[in-house]
This record gives sequence, structure tokens and C-alpha cells, in this order.
Amino acid sequence: MCGIAGIWQPGQRVEDATLRTLAAALAHRGPDDEGIHVEAGLGLVHRRLSILDLSPAGRQPMWNEDGTLAVVYNGQLFGFEGTRRWLEGRGHRFRSHTDTEVIVHLYEEKGDLFLADLDGMFALALWDARRRRLLLARDRLGIKPLYYAQRGSALAFASELSALVAVPWVSREVDPLALVHYLYQSSVPGETCVLAACHKLPPAHMLVATAGGMHLERYWDLDGSPGEAEPFAAAADALAGRLRTAVRSHLVADVPVGTFLSGGLDSALVTAAAREATGAPIHTFSVRFPGRRDYDEGPAARQTAALLGTVHHEVDLGPEDVALLPDIVQGSDEPFAISSGFALHHLARFAREHVKVVLSGDGADEILGGYPWRHGPSLARAMAMAAVRSRRGARAGSGPLSRLMATRLARLLRRPDEHYAETVAAFTPEEMDGLLTDDARELGRRAWAESPVRRRYREAPADDEVNRRLRADLHTTLVDEMLTKVDRMTMASGLEARVPFLDRGLVEWSFRQPGRYKVRGATGKLLLRQVARQRLPQAAARPKHGFDVPVGEWLRGPLRERLCDAVSSAAVSRRGLLRPDAVDRLLRAYLAGGVEHTRKVFTLFALELWLAGHAPRAVHTTAPAGVRAAAPSPVALP
Repeated sequence: MCGIAGIWQPGQRVEDATLRTLAAALAHRGPDDEGIHVEAGLGLVHRRLSILDLSPAGRQPMWNEDGTLAVVYNGQLFGFEGTRRWLEGRGHRFRSHTDTEVIVHLYEEKGDLFLADLDGMFALALWDARRRRLLLARDRLGIKPLYYAQRGSALAFASELSALVAVPWVSREVDPLALVHYLYQSSVPGETCVLAACHKLPPAHMLVATAGGMHLERYWDLDGSPGEAEPFAAAADALAGRLRTAVRSHLVADVPVGTFLSGGLDSALVTAAAREATGAPIHTFSVRFPGRRDYDEGPAARQTAALLGTVHHEVDLGPEDVALLPDIVQGSDEPFAISSGFALHHLARFAREHVKVVLSGDGADEILGGYPWRHGPSLARAMAMAAVRSRRGARAGSGPLSRLMATRLARLLRRPDEHYAETVAAFTPEEMDGLLTDDARELGRRAWAESPVRRRYREAPADDEVNRRLRADLHTTLVDEMLTKVDRMTMASGLEARVPFLDRGLVEWSFRQPGRYKVRGATGKLLLRQVARQRLPQAAARPKHGFDVPVGEWLRGPLRERLCDAVSSAAVSRRGLLRPDAVDRLLRAYLAGGVEHTRKVFTLFALELWLAGHAPRAVHTTAPAGVRAAAPSPVALP
């Protein structure tokens, strides 16, 4: 696991000082070593977190035998050993025992099609000196990040936005549309970036740059609809076997490996599989909130750890730790209001004192149906239609109650993509319309029309509603919230996090299973619960409990003064994006305890904290002409 960056500007010199600044900005991702390569028009940067082959042979950039191909790479390939043996049989000579070197030789054999053979989490840049060609690629599900910016024929890239802006020609101008997207989702979604000049490379895509131009290609997509279902019991057995295989491959490392262990099903099964694969006690790590039974999963995690015989560690978080929350939010690459990131930040820093790699249970909810209220087929639309029929021929009232009922009915009657997008949004379109200033209101409507959640929902096969919703989540909230959180918070401490549930084979298999095997009524992850009953019956019986923190209590308590300062009328007015009166009404009602709008308030709080540190000037509600950079046009692979 590492940090990568680089600049490709044909015909222009790449300054060594700029590359060193890029490397310094990524040092937390790779504290063990630094590698920089410069040649005409090109600079490559690598910061290394040594996981496989700790010797100097594992340094990057890593070259092929004749020095015509180089790669800088952030990630880990799983099950790469067979590919290495095949390449050795083809005559390729390896100097290291890393997975990185496999990438170089596989490209020599297969060209751009080498990506089809990579199974893992990665962001990489591959330089083909013979063809004067730079290839960027990101893993299928977006586990690892990669930002880029272009100006004419020049291209710059980095693992994090904080490094990318060290390139002199990368503008720091904020994109107001991205801010509105953030307000809807509590994170900046898709390839959109909070800086108008920058983009995120989409998952499962590669970007090819030459002196003649750039183009974007998708190299993978999830298979279609489920086929004929096997019996439920057989599917559960298959899931158990695939999970064991995935965990075993994710344990490969030359450094200590542990797991994050909550009281839930996902991390418990990952830990059980890891314990079985190693045949020895492993380190497990949990967060506790002493005195808060509604949030504290410590006792359940401790029970699982005792059953599995792990070396268990706990870190306690309380009100005295909350002072760091604003700094964590403000230090993020982009506005980000997923409050559990605060707990993960502390847990990662604590775990790094004992291990260098951890396995987590992230991804299980999005492939196996972890949120019944969100992933189960909704009756809301049918109920709304029944209400319309029951009122047919009756005259609608005109009082406040009737208007409120009409508004709620209108929401229930939205198109299916809109209805689903609302279930995962912080604000409804009506709320956004009242929150934004007159000048920015059109941005709210545009962001809703362009919502990645709506688009992905529409693109998913419609024959299985559960899997349709899961597919939408897999491509949106999983990447933009969960995986972003895991990468940023663990890498801030130089800790590599791996997510076995997002193993390529396991993901593709899971979407061949029918939705009825995943969600029924108020119960989710039916297949996974069946697996757990054989080994961890206590975990299987526990209700779903998200990785939550008492952020509402903190906002009304120790963070109250900081909150009121951040979203004061004066601060909001300076930005020019939100209506101070609307924000003030929401805040007053929230602090009085009359409404439970913690997510809305935290989303606004995090935005103002981020803007205060990154964009001290007012936000232009109309981006200046030419500032929003167009991404390269996508090209379908043959």
C-alpha cells in the first residue's frame, strides 16, 4: 500500500522540486521509502508502505528488464502467485517477490488487456517509454483512489487531492455544483471533484495519455441479472467457501496482519476465516464508547474475540476525544460528513501500533443486502397509489395538514430512481430548494437531475429490485462514502486496510444470487446469517448495528459552540451558497431537540469546516467559464 503521483507534460520540463513536494504530501501513505523518476516530459513519484518483499528490491518505480516500462502502484493483488509462475514460464525474469512486478511483465505480454487479469485493489500509473505513453488505471470497485487533472496535453495525477494541488498549474477553484452534490450525499460523489480543475478516475477505468491526446476506457463491468438460483443451503455453503478463499488470499503479507472486529456479522466472519487460515491467534481491534450501550459494541466484539481465541485490543472513545473531530473533517481532501470516520481514525492509529495490515468487513452490506429498510423492495409507491385511488373523486383540502399530506404523497409518487435516491440522501429536493440561495437554486435542481445514485439505479437490471438497489449502492455510496472513509482514515496512519468481501470473484458471484436470498422483511444478509449460524450463532442472532458514533450528542454538547460558530449567519452569508435564515432555523430546531436532523446538521457543519480551511473566499454559484475541466471522452473497449 502506497501513495503515487506524477506529471506528464510533453515537450516541457518537469521540475524536480514539484515532484518532491508531491512526495512529501503523500508521506503518510508510504512512510517507509521514496522513489522519484524524471525524464523528458515525465515525472513519477512513489511513497512506499512496505508489505511484500521488504528489501530494496521492492522499491518503486519498478522497471522491466530492459528499462522500457515502469510502474508506480498503490494497492495489493490477490492470488497473483499463479500469474507470476505463468510469466516465469514465458521467460520473464523477476527481481523481487512483490505483486508490483507482476504488473510490468503482464503488460509486456498482454498490453492494455493486462487489466482483465488483475484481481485486487489498486491505483497505478504505467509508463511505456517506447511508445511515449502513460496509462492510469483504478481497480474495479474503487477501493483505492486516484485523482487527476489535465491542461491541454499535460496530465497530473495523485492518490490524494492534497498532493495534486502541489502541481503549479492545477487550479484550486472550488466547483459549486460539487458542493451541492455533497449536500445531497454527505460526500462528493462519482468522478466529480470539489475542485473544478480535477477529477477522480472512475473505478474499472483506465486513462491513456500520449502527446496526441487522452482517452478514457472502461475495462470491466458487473455481469447481468441472476440466472437460475441454486438451493438456498447450497448458496450459503458456496458463500462460506468463497469467503474463506478471499480471506486467505487477503492475508498474504510479510508483515503482521490483524482485523477490525465490531460486534457485527461481517467483521466476525472475516476474523473467523482469518483465524482458521492462519491456525494461530491474530490481533483484533475494536472501538468502545464506555457508558453508551446504544453505541458500544465492545461487549459483543469481546465475546466473538474470546470464542475465536484472538489477541484482542480495545480503544475507548469519549467526549474528551471529540475535540479532534473538526480537525479530521477540515483535513479531508474533500468535504466529507460520514461521522464514523472519526472512530475509524482513532482505531486505525491504535491498530498501527501493533500491525501494518488489517482486514475489515466493509462491502458485505452492499453485495449481500445489509440494510433491509433501504435494500428491500419498497411498498411506499404501492401505498401511495392506493391513497390516490381512495381519494379519487374527493376534493383535496386546502389547510396546512392537507398540504403536508399532499407533499408527502408527492414524494411517495416520485419515479423509482428518485424515490431510491431520497432514501440515501441527506436532503430532499424540496429541502435543497429552500436551503440554497436564489443564485444557487438552479445548481440544486441540476445536481438532483444528475444524481449518480439515480443514474446507477436506472442503469441496473430491473428484474430484481433488491439487486437493483445493491448495484446502485455498489457503484455510488460504497465508493464515495465507505471506501473513501476506509482508505483515508487508515492511510493517514500508514495502515493498509483490505476488504475481502469485495474480492472480485465473491462480488460477481453474489450478484448472480437472487435478492430473496439476501433480504426478507426486516432481516438482511440472509445468506451470510446462514453461514454464521454454523460458526458464530451469537453474531448471527444479533440485529444489524451500523458502525455509528454519538455525533448528535456531541454536536449538542461538547461541539455545540464550534458548531454554532461554523454555521453562524455571518459565516454562511460569506459563502453565498446557502440561505442564512434557512440554516439558522434548522440549527435552532435541532439544538432545541425538537427535530432529529443530525445528518443534515453534520453535513452542513462539515462543509463549513472544510471551506474555512480550503476556500476562505466566497463560493461562486456559477463556475467561471473554462474552470470546470471536461474529463476525457470514454471509449468502449473492443
